[in-house]
Amino acid sequence: MQSTITVRVVFDFRGETFRYESDIVLPLYIDDIEQFLEKLPHRIAKEHQLDLISYKFEIMEHSDIEVIRFQSRIEPVMPQLPMMVGEFLEAYQAAAPDAYLQKIAEAYEIDIANNPKLAKALKAAYVLGKEHRLSERKHPVNMWLSRGFT
Repeated sequence: MQSTITVRVVFDFRGETFRYESDIVLPLYIDDIEQFLEKLPHRIAKEHQLDLISYKFEIMEHSDIEVIRFQSRIEPVMPQLPMMVGEFLEAYQAAAPDAYLQKIAEAYEIDIANNPKLAKALKAAYVLGKEHRLSERKHPVNMWLSRGFT
């Protein structure tokens, strides 16, 4: 099951109130919350056929976006909704690793309370996998730029 949030943005434009809702699939780990937040208005606009080069989009882009629904295996550990999307993502980042670890332990019938070393090992594997994934995403340095000019 994928983690999905439903976001809502409400704004006024030319005497009319617009309300857009979009379902966004969350990755297991969000590498850069700021980048995710920057792209979010574009995703909402694309889903609702809103021109990205318009005053209407500019107003929507600078309006508050809130999370109104969250569907996931870890839904019970998340705070009460609705809440601002930035606050939700920070809570998701903080709670997700432990919550997913608990779900994996339950699925494989592992008692984490009686096996703290196993829990630490699983969490270390998660962190290692996350770091490896982040290093793969970094752009390679151009050989010509790293040598400099002589």
